[in-house]
Amino acid sequence: MLMTSQEEQKSPARDDGHFFKTGFPAMVSALVRNSWAEPFMLARRLFGERAEQALEPVARAIGGLVGVMARPAFAAFRTTGEHVLEDTLKATRIAENATGIYGRDYYVTPKKIVRRIHTCPYRDREGARILCHIGEAAGQELFAELVPGVRHKVLVTMARGHDFCEYSYELD
Repeated sequence: MLMTSQEEQKSPARDDGHFFKTGFPAMVSALVRNSWAEPFMLARRLFGERAEQALEPVARAIGGLVGVMARPAFAAFRTTGEHVLEDTLKATRIAENATGIYGRDYYVTPKKIVRRIHTCPYRDREGARILCHIGEAAGQELFAELVPGVRHKVLVTMARGHDFCEYSYELD
């Protein structure tokens, strides 16, 4: 379920930083943004949903592997008092900001965070739906390794015709 306007108004929020917007990180971001997505979008244009179905298991395997490998680094940099789901957001911000995707995180409850994306360079690109699909699949496995018990759900996306993307991260 999408975040309600009441939840949005009452929740502390954090905008993405600017690390990938200037200097050398901006050059890396431009390279990544203009290269990684093209083969996936081409596959979506050529093969439709079959491309998403074929690539989902690969994305899940990669997400899980990255999660296992990244867990010690995220644990080492965790600070006292961080939200229990903060590692999921750090991973999301790194991946998204490096590809030109920016948003805001809403800390709804001690066990729920909602992320809303307002800037996506792929939003109007033909075939972009596959990026959302494989990103969600990889993310679910990655986040499960970083924060066991997390449920990650992509609720709406710009590539599917909405004004923004919104996902939730929740613990039972």
